[in-house]
Formats: sequence, C-alpha cells, structure tokens
Amino acid sequence: MEPIGFNKERTRNVLEEHDIDVLIASTPVNVFYLTGLPTLHVAPNPILYVLYNQYPSLSLVRRDGEESLIMWITYRSVDKFSWVSDVHGIGSPKGAMVSVSDKIEEWGLSNSKIGYESLMPSYQSEYLRNKFPNATFVNGDQAFLDMRLIKSEEEVKRIKKSTQISEKAILNMIEASYEGITDVELLQIARKTIVDEGAEGWDHLTMNLGPSDPEAPGVGTTLKAGDLNRFDIGTIWNGYVSDVSRELVIGRIPDGAEEIMNNLIKIQEFCEQNIYPGLNIKELYSDASKFSKSLIKRGRAFVTGHSIGLECEETHLFSPIKKLDRPFEENMVFDIEIWQNFKNQGLMGIEDCYRIKSNGCERLSSLDKKIYVK
Repeated sequence: MEPIGFNKERTRNVLEEHDIDVLIASTPVNVFYLTGLPTLHVAPNPILYVLYNQYPSLSLVRRDGEESLIMWITYRSVDKFSWVSDVHGIGSPKGAMVSVSDKIEEWGLSNSKIGYESLMPSYQSEYLRNKFPNATFVNGDQAFLDMRLIKSEEEVKRIKKSTQISEKAILNMIEASYEGITDVELLQIARKTIVDEGAEGWDHLTMNLGPSDPEAPGVGTTLKAGDLNRFDIGTIWNGYVSDVSRELVIGRIPDGAEEIMNNLIKIQEFCEQNIYPGLNIKELYSDASKFSKSLIKRGRAFVTGHSIGLECEETHLFSPIKKLDRPFEENMVFDIEIWQNFKNQGLMGIEDCYRIKSNGCERLSSLDKKIYVK
C-alpha cells in the first residue's frame, strides 16, 4: 500500500518546525490520514468508526516520520488498507493507551515533547499526562493541518472525482425541479445520484427553497416559481470531499438577482486569476475585498475560501472572520465561495473547487456559472 496523502518528508519538516518529538492522532480523520486505516464513517463497513468508543484506533508519528498504529485486534484486514508495518492490536480503551505509552517508551520519548489533538478524549490525554509527568504536552492541531493542507496527486484526483459527482447531483436536482416539488424529494434525488455514481456518501446536502433554512432541508418545503433556490452539495469519494453550489429559479429571475450574481462571479474569478504560489493569503483577501467594494454599491459580498480534503472545511484560508498569514502553496485545494444577501431570501452565491498549480489557480469545477432557469 502507498500512502494517499501522508508524506514522510513533509511530516518530518512539519514536526521539526513545531518542535514535536511524537505526534498522536486520535480522531478518525487524522488516523485515516496517517495510516489509511478505514476509520471514516463512510468506509465500506464503518465498523472501526462505530466501535471507536470501545476499540479506539490511534496512530503515532515520530519526528523522523516513523509511524506506529494501534487498532482493534479483531480487524484482520489492516494490510489491505494501511501502509504502516508497525501495528498493535488492542481489545479495550485501556489497552489502547497501554500500547500508546509502551510505544513512546520503546522510542525513548518519555521525557519528550508530545503533540496531541485538542479533540483527544480526556481519558486518553489524562492517561498520558499521568504516565509521562516529565513530558511536555502541546496542541498538535496545527501540525496536522500543516501536513494536510498540501495535497498529493492522489488526493487531488479524489477531490476532482468528488466534485464531478456533486455537480452531477446538482444538475439532476435542477433537471427534476418543478413548482411544487418538495425538499424531501430533491434530497432523495441528490442521494440517489451520489450513490449511483459510486461515491460512499455525502458530507453535506445544503439546500434552501426560497427563504427556507438552507442548513435544515427535508421538512417538506415546496419549490415556488420566482424564488431563488440554492443547491449546495458535498460528495465523499474515497474519503475526500468537494463543495459546489448553484442557484435555480423556476420561471422569471427576480429583479436584481442576475446583476448580483454577475458581480459575485466577477469577484470569484478575480480571486481565481490572482492566486498563485507565494502570494500571502491575507494580501489576496485584501485585494479581493477592495475589488468587491468597487463592484457592489449596495450591500456587501462575503468573500470566502476554505481548504477542502478529508473535511469540507479543514480551515478557512480567507474569510470575513479569519485570514491566514501565510503564502498560498502549490497543491493546496480549496473552494472559493462568494455570497451576498438577497432581499428576503437569504444568501445567494457561487461556489467552486480549485487547486493551486505552479503557474496559478486551476478550477476543478465545470458547471456553468449562472443562475439556472427552468
């Protein structure tokens, strides 16, 4: 087995930069990233995810990039999924922590700097602190993020396939739409498309019909002619997520909506055309915000870009609430979403997936940029 996204050299550099001697992954997403073990909730059989409370999977990575994996002893197919050779079977939560501490002692790191996730269960972190009173414990969240921000070619391939399936689901929802169709029916169409296209499942099925709550579809809201309707889909394909949205109107586009959408597209394309490796993320956000203000005379556009991969929002690269003070790097994968409030129908916007290449920014999405009309 070859690693999917994990890169030993990058890991060494990240742990050296953060001055961490051993980093412990305890959440399913980071265990999957470090080992390939199918710990995600969308695994073909998500038994390792379901039984995490009884048989936790954990992974340790040393400053030199060497790895160790602790997992449920009954699971016999680890060699089919993981590239890690140092594997230890356990049968209880305590057994897992004994194995972790034994490995730290074997590596001679009892008095070292140990990084762990802020989401590590308290029984795990307390066990380690009691076991190694002379060790220094630090938050390892940023180290994991620094590793995951740069995608391998395999990760990019998976995100691109996920994007294609999300777009197919949106197009099928648009094609099936008519006045009177319910959000329940539209959700069924999205789910069926995603499964039929070979994906494991969905990260999110955000949707608003007119002024309905986009975060809570599936309550029987019906589509009405003349309303703006947003379909925002994130498919999971081989563990990796996408994030795409489009607007639909049945009948006539509301007055002013097309002008707003055209401006939002221009702002998105300004970002796309001006992002390149080495540009500071805060600088891009500042320039995009100024460009936005030059176009939009009434109201405000929200300019956002968040890293995507194993999670839909690994972190916000730039947004009104957070801007990273670091350069864009080749093979970062992220979405660019631009939003603006529209009358009494909430936010309308445009959202697509992108990848940074050596010469600029590549759009992974392919849907037409427009308000779709039926």
